[in-house]
Formats: sequence, C-alpha cells, structure tokens
Amino acid sequence: MQNFFMDILFPQNECCVCREAGRYNTRHPWCNQCQEKMDNLRTAMPTCDYCGKYLLNGGSRCEECQAEKPPFYIARAVGPYEEPYRIAIKVLKFLGRRQLGYCMGIMMAEVVREEPLFWPINLIVPVPSSKASMKQRGFNQTEVLGQQIGKCLKLPINAEALRRIKETPSQRECTREERERNLWRAFEVKDKSKIRGKSILLVDDVYTTGSTSRECSRTLLDAGAERVGVIVWAIGTGY
Repeated sequence: MQNFFMDILFPQNECCVCREAGRYNTRHPWCNQCQEKMDNLRTAMPTCDYCGKYLLNGGSRCEECQAEKPPFYIARAVGPYEEPYRIAIKVLKFLGRRQLGYCMGIMMAEVVREEPLFWPINLIVPVPSSKASMKQRGFNQTEVLGQQIGKCLKLPINAEALRRIKETPSQRECTREERERNLWRAFEVKDKSKIRGKSILLVDDVYTTGSTSRECSRTLLDAGAERVGVIVWAIGTGY
C-alpha cells in the first residue's frame, strides 16, 4: 500500500537506470532494455560454488575460496556488479530511492527461493550501516532489502541482531587486505540468544572482496549461529 501511494505522489517518468523516458513505478522501475541486460548478464559466466563470484576463467570455485573456504556456507547474487546492476544499487543508496528496494528485494528473494542450499532459513539479518552512512542517507539499504526479502519468503528479520561497534573508513577504494584489517572485530551480536542455533540469511547490497560478508558471518557464527548464508544484489568477478 505504501508503494502504491508513493507511485501516485512521485510518478516516475524515466527509467531509474538509463533514464529512458516512459511510465515506470515501484514494480517496474526500469525499462525493458535494462531488464533484458540484467537477465543476460545473470547467466553470462559461471559462478563460484561457494561465494557466487562470476568466474572470468570458468571453473567451479574462485581462487580465494580454493585457498580458504569462507565462513558462510553459500553466497549468491542477483547479478554481477556491472551496469545496470551497479547503477540500480547506487540509485537506491545515494539518491535515496528507497522504493527501488521493493523490486530489488523481490529479485533477491527469488534467488534464495530457487537455491536449495540456502534452506532451511530461520532468520534474516541485514548488514548494519556505519553511523556516517546512516547520517548521510537516513536509512540502511540492506535493511530495506531485507524487509522485502522477508515479506516474500515469509521469514522474520532482526535488524538489530548485528551492530557495528567500530567505525571504518569508506571501503570503496581499499584493497581486500585493507578492508579485512579495517573490518576486523567491527561487528558484534547484541543478544546471542536471538541467533543461537539459527540458520541465518545475511543480507548485503554488494559483494566485491567479500570482507564484510566474511566478517559478519564469523561474528554470527562465533555468537552461536548454526550456519550463515549470504544474499546480495550484485557481486564482483573472480578467477
């Protein structure tokens, strides 16, 4: 109902990705051409069995997961971190278009629903934002996505299960080693009884180096979670 009123109050006259003129809404925020590009990119390359990265050289596991198995048991994305996926998440995060989370969350939920290795799932936990990001945007995009995923899959969400206890600099320009160093012990579980013994679906927006997903998964497992699976909107490439 909220999205219905948003479409009335703020009609979309252009595609949120390529800005093609037309009539768009919460359910259809981008044009058919952008949707076709998304569909084609999803199956353009094989993905790592563990982390879900798109593999430029083929195969079934990326070099990183071969060297060290990640703490989560599976990670998957809707598509690769390329246009139009990259633009869509930036519009959500940096332009404050929270209504995009409706369609994006549905697409993420479909990936989870169709992958048997995710199941069973007891609880959805979004990755917490930093104080700086919350101050800048006014909302946590992973919570917006997680709420929609929970509605689609009829699963509970606990946005307070994880909290960030160490502020970190922007991770966008950091190497994997720098990200891991910055994120070391950056999260904690507020109430271990809420996640103990549960199979958790961790929700994030983008997976590039995987440092955030790994650290959040370790934190949840150390606090007693039975296992952690990760779903993201877009993911990087590997070898």
